Amino acid sequence: MTGPTAQPAREAHLGVFLQRCRDAFDAASHRLPAAREVATLIFTALESPAKRDGAPPAARVAACEHLAVALAAARTGPGAILALADALDVIAPRLAWYRRPGSQPAMGRFHDGHASAVVVGAGGLEARDDVRVGLSLMAPQVRYPDHQHPPEEIYVALTPGQWRQRDGPWHEPGAGGIVHNPPGIVHAMRSGVSPLLAVWCLWMAA
Repeated sequence: MTGPTAQPAREAHLGVFLQRCRDAFDAASHRLPAAREVATLIFTALESPAKRDGAPPAARVAACEHLAVALAAARTGPGAILALADALDVIAPRLAWYRRPGSQPAMGRFHDGHASAVVVGAGGLEARDDVRVGLSLMAPQVRYPDHQHPPEEIYVALTPGQWRQRDGPWHEPGAGGIVHNPPGIVHAMRSGVSPLLAVWCLWMAA
């Protein structure tokens, strides 16, 4: 007879980052009930750590040069965003930052002006299939192209930036604001005169 299987342990700094993400969404999700619902699913699932399969080697791309400026701006925001920026700063050097697949130098400012990183999920610090948590970073005056995906998505903005769905108007959630993208909806984002930094979460288990 064997005893119960021990729950995997989550690395401490990653645990702090995920708690700060949850705090940031909790602070603002009352504004968007649909976002609150998916945030509850995501962060309830994250209460149970997954087995660590070994994170990919840390990597950087050109847009990462804007991370320090973006974090400094985030630290001037609401308290939950300041705390999230501090937690992100600790784990950022361990992440495998990458460009959007298919990005080419011919795409102009976008190619060297954007970076993404997975924190939780395939390619992140904790591999799992039900949830993906990651980061988007963009240099000033960069537009992320229209795109869509089946999983439902929520963002929390750490710095100013604009989002759009379909052909609707651009809107500015502000530092600490949240964005909700229903499954399959076409959406995009763009930075203004300063870098855009945001945390995104995808609910993969639907």
